[in-house]
Amino acid sequence: MKYEIGDKVLLLSSKEEGTVVEIVNDNMVMIEVKGTSFPVYLDQIDFPYFHRFTKEKLVKPQPRLIPGDEIKVNRSKYEDLKTDKGMFVSVLPVYHHDGFDETIKLMKFHLFNDTPHAMRFYFQVWLANKLELEIKNEIHPYNHFYLTDLHFESLNDNPRFEFTFVLKDQQPNLASSVKKTWKIKAKQMFSQLEELRTKAEATLTIPLFEKFPDKSEETPPPAPAATSSAAAPGKKQGANKIVGTGTMASLLSKIQLQPEAALEPKHEVDLHIEKLEKNWKGLSNIAILAIQLNEFQRYLDLAITHKQHHMVVIHGVGKGKLKDEIHAILRQTPEVANFVNQYHARYGYGATEINFR
Repeated sequence: MKYEIGDKVLLLSSKEEGTVVEIVNDNMVMIEVKGTSFPVYLDQIDFPYFHRFTKEKLVKPQPRLIPGDEIKVNRSKYEDLKTDKGMFVSVLPVYHHDGFDETIKLMKFHLFNDTPHAMRFYFQVWLANKLELEIKNEIHPYNHFYLTDLHFESLNDNPRFEFTFVLKDQQPNLASSVKKTWKIKAKQMFSQLEELRTKAEATLTIPLFEKFPDKSEETPPPAPAATSSAAAPGKKQGANKIVGTGTMASLLSKIQLQPEAALEPKHEVDLHIEKLEKNWKGLSNIAILAIQLNEFQRYLDLAITHKQHHMVVIHGVGKGKLKDEIHAILRQTPEVANFVNQYHARYGYGATEINFR
């Protein structure tokens, strides 16, 4: 017999629960429901447990997730984005795989402005005490600027980076400008890059200053009687120094950081070096590439800011280095929907068409 006296059962017709009080025969039992006893066939009743589970689910269904909802957002990460962390240089090593080993081919340098101030800057690269590259431009708050590439072998040429920063909007409580020098020591850089690879990290961070210095920290101009063109014997001139207000006029006239006319966005950007720089013939290949990429980055940022739908950048054919660098930047720009480098009746294969989201 499936049921015994005292079992709880469920009437399938009315979904009422009762108790078996008597076994009538092999096909029938007597049950009691709310004080009333009556006989029922076995196929008219069942144990109530299945009905209980189906009637009221013990586990409430989870709400439907929209793709991406399952990823928890680290709010603190975004809260820290726009804090005064200063000005620093980021070094990105580019590795070359020869099938057996991985070696560093070159290093990419970006300038990061993690301050609330827009600045004009003058940047120089010196190799073996010879000027290799200079850039005059500006960098916006909480933004970055591509500076240059250096071949790994250049570390043997005692590379030196010279920076001069001038506030775009002068403030009474802040210094007029600040000058910084970064001398790259080959041995130290080797160990840092090796440590970077051990930790499986992507970039090195080199701080230039934590905050733009106050006006009280400026070095006062020297008295006329004490002015000298050479440093005193036995004293080494400091590499990192703040430029005094007395020397600002001569400094600005020398590096020509006058305000430039506001750039207008373009739908066609020509990066041929003769279009960008008059005296380009004496420049090295890496200096030419840096000028071209900086020009491209400026107009790419303008196109995104002005919500352009389309832009064409003319890079030429050549060896393809400029094109490859531009495509690498586009792949890392989330505002770019797609880009294509295909034959065009006007540009041949020397241009890339960009579509924005």
